Amino acid sequence: MTLMSLRLAVVVAFAVLAWPAAAPRFDRVLALKPAEGVFAYARISPNGRFLAYASEMPGPNGRGITQTVTVVDLDTKRVVFTEPGIDAYWSNDGTRIIYLSRGGGRRSSVAIRHHDTGAIARNVAPVDLGDYFSWSVDSGRDLIMTIQSNFYYLDGDAAVMPSGRVTSCRGIGVGERPLISKDGHRITTFVGGSVVVRGRTDCANVFDTGLPGGKADFSFDGRYIAFHVPKAGMNAYDVVVVDTAKRTIRNLTSSLAGSSLFPSWTEDGRINFRYDGADYRGFITVTDVLSTPEQPLPAAAARTAAPVTWASLFPSAPPPSHETSLVLVWSSWSAHTPEALTELQRARDELAAAGLDVGVVTTPEISSQRADLDRLRRQHAITLPELAGTPAGLASAEALNQSPTTLLFKDGRLVDRKLGAQTADALRQWVRTF
Repeated sequence: MTLMSLRLAVVVAFAVLAWPAAAPRFDRVLALKPAEGVFAYARISPNGRFLAYASEMPGPNGRGITQTVTVVDLDTKRVVFTEPGIDAYWSNDGTRIIYLSRGGGRRSSVAIRHHDTGAIARNVAPVDLGDYFSWSVDSGRDLIMTIQSNFYYLDGDAAVMPSGRVTSCRGIGVGERPLISKDGHRITTFVGGSVVVRGRTDCANVFDTGLPGGKADFSFDGRYIAFHVPKAGMNAYDVVVVDTAKRTIRNLTSSLAGSSLFPSWTEDGRINFRYDGADYRGFITVTDVLSTPEQPLPAAAARTAAPVTWASLFPSAPPPSHETSLVLVWSSWSAHTPEALTELQRARDELAAAGLDVGVVTTPEISSQRADLDRLRRQHAITLPELAGTPAGLASAEALNQSPTTLLFKDGRLVDRKLGAQTADALRQWVRTF
């Protein structure tokens, strides 16, 4: 080695040692308006330029709320599309979004909007197959998954019927509230309150993360999933990234004080999520996601049927005075909170009118701000009583990160739970089965 090459090698080595290690970069890309909320998940376009979310604003005269699918150009901050509706999700190539429309002078319908022309196809699929859409491409065919574990292929902008359903697997069943991988082969779903990765149509390679997460979005290469989990202090949520190949976990937002919710991936591996904190309310995009240190994922605990009691959930409250009690765990950020609250209130009145001995209470989940909870109760004229549940009690009831969840207690013991908003009719029928 010549003297010059030796010096060059030393310079290069020093530069490598001196250069700071890569670290995630957090960019605040869109702030929410002071009175604006977000209905459930938001989704970033594959190229990271456009954000689709359901904006929630107070309704006329401060009563109720409006929910509007909103697509924003993050480069210019210009709103390029709005329509009453929810649950917009991008196609893999970013040319279309599917959403539940409440516009167009019709009842709710599944709609697809073409991003380049603005053309909208309506009545794409039966509404009763479910919303909370996710989009994949299976062997060249567009495939849509819904919250009810139903799926259907698309022929252009029309669903091909009959629809399919996720296969039931031994020990975990079908799961609940899934999202699909970009290739359509796997889903993330909830089993016993934890995020599980499994096949859409088979039971091979089931991976239980053991984490009480939110809806888990697949990266475009299918290797990683991102979702929110409770912070260690049980007062807010962090976004984590799980490597499904190495079984490791990265906590992406541990340095942030507020709640980070509902992450989604861009095609080049960035993550966008909604942030709700005292310092900022809006959307953040993270670059260099995988530079976050990773740790082995703890082994998932064996699923047990440990009893959950009223006292374990509400240790400071007196025992229930009713033989049967319904408890709604709810939040200010969940997808179907207004419906869950109003339907439970209607069920309470109808059960009382029928002379049934059923108590009804609510309890907020861990991260919702008191002002936001009070605003929702006021907007929807909710008079349901409220008790303060403990984070440990919510975790044991598998309701720590599932909102809304309704718990059914019988003689002070939890006997059943249901995820998502329930209609008053469904609640009445449920009570009568116990």
